[in-house]
Amino acid sequence: MKTEQNVCIFCGERKLYKVSSTQYRCVTCKRTFSHVKYTQNMHIIDSFIANHSANECAIRLGVNYPSVSKTYQKLRFLLIEHSQTLYTEQTQTFSQYDEYYYLPTCKRGKPKYLFDAIGILGMLYGKRIHTLLLPDQFAHLKNLEENSIEKETYARYLNQHKVAHYESFNNALIDFWHFLESWMEHFKGIKKENFIYYLKEAEFKFNYTQDEQRSILSHKLIQ
Repeated sequence: MKTEQNVCIFCGERKLYKVSSTQYRCVTCKRTFSHVKYTQNMHIIDSFIANHSANECAIRLGVNYPSVSKTYQKLRFLLIEHSQTLYTEQTQTFSQYDEYYYLPTCKRGKPKYLFDAIGILGMLYGKRIHTLLLPDQFAHLKNLEENSIEKETYARYLNQHKVAHYESFNNALIDFWHFLESWMEHFKGIKKENFIYYLKEAEFKFNYTQDEQRSILSHKLIQ
């Protein structure tokens, strides 16, 4: 992706002056930038949207891995901010919701692993999804013996009772759970404390087309 060399990437002003071999400063907004760095970041965004790993992106672009990894992490932080802003704006418009427990494929269908699941509340506004992580309600059960009757009873209960409100069963919430399960499979294990970043990435990629994703991320990255 290229940008005009004589245009400010922030405000579009054409009056620039050079401050180094690669950097310019805008006469109007007074901000300093590098077209080379901007173009590199746009290519990294394209790889992020295409679900390339940071290592794969670094190899494709011939850029060092730490730079790509740092940019990927920044993008994920931006997605959390983006999601929170939308949530604040849409609080009164959520029409449907569903409680869901995420487990890696290898642990699904096995009651003993249910207590490793990550609880998620999905909410629907229009055709878009917003997700919230639920508190860990299994903490008090994790120290019990694996075959504990209390564990088995609670596992059966959770499989039959959950918070949900559907206006119809043909909706984006159900589609999103399938999307999340499929999308998470291309990662080789995610630490529980980092799960929120990948959940919000999945939410973002489900809600927007690739062109919309590119527009949102490129705008946020240069702010």
